[in-house]
Amino acid sequence: MVDDPGHARRTPCGTGSSDEVIDTVELRPRLPALQWWVLSIVAVVVVLSVVRAFGPLTYPGDIWRQSDTATIARNFATNGMNIFFPQINWGGAGPGYVETEFQLLPWLTAVLYLVFGEHVVLGRLISLGFMLVAAAAFWGLARRLLPATAARWALAAFFLSPAFMRWGTAFMPEATVLAFYMLAVLGFCRWLREDRVIFLVWAAAATSMAALVKPTSLHIGAVLGLWLGFAARGRLRRPSLYVAGLAALVAPVLWLRQAAWLHATYGNTFGVISGGDSKWGSLELWLSPGFYVGNFRSEAIFIYGLIGVPLAVLGAVWLWRRRSSTSLTVPLLAAGVIALAVYYFAVGRYSSTDLGIQYHVYSLPYAALAIGAGFTPVLHWARRRWSLPIIGVTGAAMAVLLGAQAVNVFIQSLSDRSGVFGACATQLDAVSGPWDLVVVSTTSRTIEDGVTNNYQEPIVFFLADRRGWSLPADKHDPGSVEGLRAAGAGFLVVGDPQLVPSGGPLASWLADNASQIRSSAQDGCAIWDLNQSPRSSSASAGRSAPDSKNPRGNP
Repeated sequence: MVDDPGHARRTPCGTGSSDEVIDTVELRPRLPALQWWVLSIVAVVVVLSVVRAFGPLTYPGDIWRQSDTATIARNFATNGMNIFFPQINWGGAGPGYVETEFQLLPWLTAVLYLVFGEHVVLGRLISLGFMLVAAAAFWGLARRLLPATAARWALAAFFLSPAFMRWGTAFMPEATVLAFYMLAVLGFCRWLREDRVIFLVWAAAATSMAALVKPTSLHIGAVLGLWLGFAARGRLRRPSLYVAGLAALVAPVLWLRQAAWLHATYGNTFGVISGGDSKWGSLELWLSPGFYVGNFRSEAIFIYGLIGVPLAVLGAVWLWRRRSSTSLTVPLLAAGVIALAVYYFAVGRYSSTDLGIQYHVYSLPYAALAIGAGFTPVLHWARRRWSLPIIGVTGAAMAVLLGAQAVNVFIQSLSDRSGVFGACATQLDAVSGPWDLVVVSTTSRTIEDGVTNNYQEPIVFFLADRRGWSLPADKHDPGSVEGLRAAGAGFLVVGDPQLVPSGGPLASWLADNASQIRSSAQDGCAIWDLNQSPRSSSASAGRSAPDSKNPRGNP
């Protein structure tokens, strides 16, 4: 053992007092290495993930977000690579600039589009790359916080989680944000352990990137603050900590100002900060049993893979009993649980529903650490009773059970689940041109449960590569459709026939003022040509197209 000449000797990450954990450290600590069985699990999951990346955009709760992300990538490649002006297709006759998170994933995808052409799989493989970065950072954390066996099983649990399979190759920012989130936690652990300012800078930079990619990741500030308070309170007096924290906020704040300006100027938003949608929970929601059942269901199924729940509870108990030798692990898990609980309450409108399952991706590292710890007492008990071959078979069986829900995710993801949206996109593509502006009906309302709601439906716009307006369920009336036709809309697309009931005001107006060219009963989707009334003999074909070189405008 060699003393660090530049610092006092410090103890490893898992030892020390609660007031100032870090007093001494090994200069070159011996960290657990990967073993063949862990690498085998990693290889199988990665291969299945690549196969899934070549499949269709899937899951009713995810495909809407993937459609928007893929649309933004397409528009970057088509209309210019200005990352500060992301464009969606449901912005009406305007350019479609939208308030959203910093679009790193779509921009990187667009770079590949310019080289290889537009292939959605490229964006999904970039997501997989970010997920592998997250896994590598998690391994760096786990082997510093857990004993060797527990650390290896924690990494296995990370890969076997349904979250890895579902979002590891989704055209969504979840894998991207998780990569920076894990890098931030790893950097902070190394700062706690080695007390070198470079790791504090590392943690701040990664936190800043995570907040850019998804502002919901800002709860990591509470995680790190609580972790420090639980494990090394003495460092709370250091000015460098607060300088790093403020520095981490500079880029996200500047981007959110730009995003809010886009909303104010062009009227399009994902509901990030300036309005247009509300994710906040409410007292009424928090008092309802459904809030707790919904959050537990999402965690148990899509993060823990069901069998991981009892293993994580066992792991938490095992770690607590050995907290004197795992003095950074227990505080981290406690900090994670507290911060995530507050976070899920804050975004309760979505966190407890199927539309917000992706909000739970941040639970993955904490769940995997606890599950990995839970394997340790199980294997210790088995070693005292069974032979090595039986223990090996038991471990393999537990890994299979832990990954069963991930396999279910994989199987379901191979089927095209675009449903009526796919049918509408196919029919719309057959009757319209790329220059036509369209109105796409949606079952979402402008106000849901008393709060503003993002009702836009991007799937048809993406699949058909058309621009136009989304028509919310509470705006299916002659005045609204007439107003959009006056603004330039040429087609009305309705996937749910209940939105235009026979004999209703809108159905009667359409019968007098538009020509139905596709029906739900025959074609799976109803489409009206708004520029061709039944009494008119003029054809809609031949309408002049706008400048095809720049139909949407560039900043």
